[in-house]
Amino acid sequence: MTTQLPYPPQQPHQQQSPPAYPTAPPWASPPPAAAAEPPPAPGTPWEAPYPQTGQLLVPYPEEMRNAARPTPPAWWPVAIWTFFFGILGTISAARRADQARRGGNGTAPYWITWAATMALSAVLTAILVFVAYPAIYSGAEQKVTTEVEAKMRTDGQLKTMLGVGATAVNCDPIGSRDRTGIRTYDCALTLEDERTGTLTVTADTNANWSVVRRK
Repeated sequence: MTTQLPYPPQQPHQQQSPPAYPTAPPWASPPPAAAAEPPPAPGTPWEAPYPQTGQLLVPYPEEMRNAARPTPPAWWPVAIWTFFFGILGTISAARRADQARRGGNGTAPYWITWAATMALSAVLTAILVFVAYPAIYSGAEQKVTTEVEAKMRTDGQLKTMLGVGATAVNCDPIGSRDRTGIRTYDCALTLEDERTGTLTVTADTNANWSVVRRK
């Protein structure tokens, strides 16, 4: 009689993965470990890199960067304010530059306009003071001198003082006018009896003249 021995309990079959095939020779040094990125500073928002998924189908994509920006304020009012009000033009320049900055536009055009207008105003003022005003003053004084000469020939004062009138009078201004508007003239006279002489007179801007008494 044969006795059958009990079989040992069978273990569940576990499938083992094959060993990984080395891709580097055993003598090669292991690759260096990648450095970990530092954590963001406290209070700094973390920004993930924006993925570049495509480009605009336009000939010049870089020109689209400013497409959404508002139109900057005009610069010419800065020139007008600065030309007529001088240093107060900085108020207009600062206000318009601030509007341009908030819209993402440059602020340099407004300050360049202010500086250029100030320089132009300074040049025009210098021309007016050193060139135009002296020319205007000289022309006005020459007109007064001509009127003084005409009055001395025609108003009869010379005939009253000298007993004879003048046929020609040529006056040269001496010095400048005083605070009261009086100026001295040295006049060469040609009298009606053909005698000649000189006379020092004073006159105002209306050509009202009088003889300077000799001391």
